[in-house]
Amino acid sequence: MAPANYDLALLPELASRSVHEIYGRLTHDVVGGGRPAYMAGPLSRKKLGAYAKAVSDAGMEFNYLLNSACLGNREWTKEFHRKLRRDLDWLTEIGVKRLTIATSYLVQLVRKHYPHFKIKVGLYAQVDTVKRAQYWEGLGVEGIVLESFSINRDFQKLEKIRRAVSCDLVLIANHFCQPNCAYQIQHQNGHSHSSGDHSCFYLDFPLIQCQYARLTDPKLMISAGWIRPEDLVHYESMGYKTFKLLERNIPSEELLKRADAYHNQRFEGNLAELIFSWGFRKKTPGFQWLHFVRTFRPWHTSSKFRRAMVGFLHTQGMLFPKLPDNRPPIEIRNEALPREFLEWFKKRNCADTDCNACGYCEKVARTAVRLDPDFLKEVLPLYEQVQSHLIDGTFLPGMSS
Repeated sequence: MAPANYDLALLPELASRSVHEIYGRLTHDVVGGGRPAYMAGPLSRKKLGAYAKAVSDAGMEFNYLLNSACLGNREWTKEFHRKLRRDLDWLTEIGVKRLTIATSYLVQLVRKHYPHFKIKVGLYAQVDTVKRAQYWEGLGVEGIVLESFSINRDFQKLEKIRRAVSCDLVLIANHFCQPNCAYQIQHQNGHSHSSGDHSCFYLDFPLIQCQYARLTDPKLMISAGWIRPEDLVHYESMGYKTFKLLERNIPSEELLKRADAYHNQRFEGNLAELIFSWGFRKKTPGFQWLHFVRTFRPWHTSSKFRRAMVGFLHTQGMLFPKLPDNRPPIEIRNEALPREFLEWFKKRNCADTDCNACGYCEKVARTAVRLDPDFLKEVLPLYEQVQSHLIDGTFLPGMSS
């Protein structure tokens, strides 16, 4: 499964690399999704309809995301149902046959009134146990995107879930989230409430916190539950056949690089290029600054905070194309990882392990991870400055700084 960045020329290339499904959504709809509205470019219904048809013409299927973790209790209003029915009727008219949903109520509503849709359960449903997987399969879903952040390297649990259900099980291969992250619920709900028609002002505090932690503790680059392309075979041997690639807001050549790596099950070089969703030399097709300003609404923040945030984003190539340098500031050298990298995890349950006492990821990081000291010297103070603004509340207009 590959993300939609709405570059039509890319579709035949993705189809030739084992991609069978493309996922995406409108910037605004009644349900919302898993990313803030400002992270995407403006997308009309007409353009999405044409894109979905092009996906089908290329031999793949389009999966529309209705995967918000929280509907804000709007689902109990007539207005929500009227808009939802309008959206589902429209998706039917343009030939979309697949949906990703993360709430039980929506799954049951769609199953009853729109039985022609095939449904995948989204990551935000946090399916990470046998009982949860069996519950969703009992609702008649076609597949489940497992809570990959926390169980990608829990092989005992993966085997038990795979044996317990017959529906398709999907693993996200190239994420950088920490397993059992303390920010997970806050992060998912924050993203959900900042998407869709009801999007509100949102600052991604969990992402800022997590990335700062990675830059100051390199072992977190290794302990994140990503799957390197060479290791897909370990999951295939357990019966996992579908892998989801991130991210929707990356340039076409970067997305193709990821599809190439996982299709060939081989990658030589910097794994950070497959995992991170920023730091690219070109911007995403369709990204527009006017749309970003309208949806992010920076006028809700103080001018002092806006200046700090622009510097913070620019130095890392977040939203801004990053200028070419001689060497990337973050490197996870694939060739430096142990040949049998996953064998260590097969013998342990990381959720119940003290990382400091274990030391495996720290040992691997010492040889495989390189963080450019000049980059850290420049960017870490910016992280600290932005976090201070957020915690103190000085980013809000009308408050003293």
